[in-house]
Amino acid sequence: MNTINPLFVANNLLNLAFKEKSPVTPMKLQKLLYFIYRDYLQKTKESLFSERFEAWKYGPVLSSVYSKFHQYESNKITEYYKSRDGKVYILDEKSDYIFSEVLQSVWNQYKSWDGIQLCELTHKEGTAWYKAWTKNESFLKDEDIKSEVLLLE
Repeated sequence: MNTINPLFVANNLLNLAFKEKSPVTPMKLQKLLYFIYRDYLQKTKESLFSERFEAWKYGPVLSSVYSKFHQYESNKITEYYKSRDGKVYILDEKSDYIFSEVLQSVWNQYKSWDGIQLCELTHKEGTAWYKAWTKNESFLKDEDIKSEVLLLE
């Protein structure tokens, strides 16, 4: 799979959220996108997005996703991202089995978590965000993301 627009993946997540009536805030969306990116990278050794995750105070952030959804603040997102042509793009999950598997796995594992709980996971010592943040680096490194293992407590 060539790199894809993270906003389209955001729409896939929102599609699941809207169908299951499971609220997704901007913070939760960022963390779910991060976990999808991480798991896809670990399985395929390929980046899912060309955009890199930035090390922000509350964890890994894609600035394009932040700019499109930040107006919701800590409230649930109620609308899909619309592209410049006014259309809502949702990726065909059948076109990439690994992407579909990762998306469903991340959603099923974390859909009941809130953004703060997910933030705590990304902040654990040894995570890619932790390494970037403590070194005062702006971006997370793919090699750190690839080697990241989250221990759920």
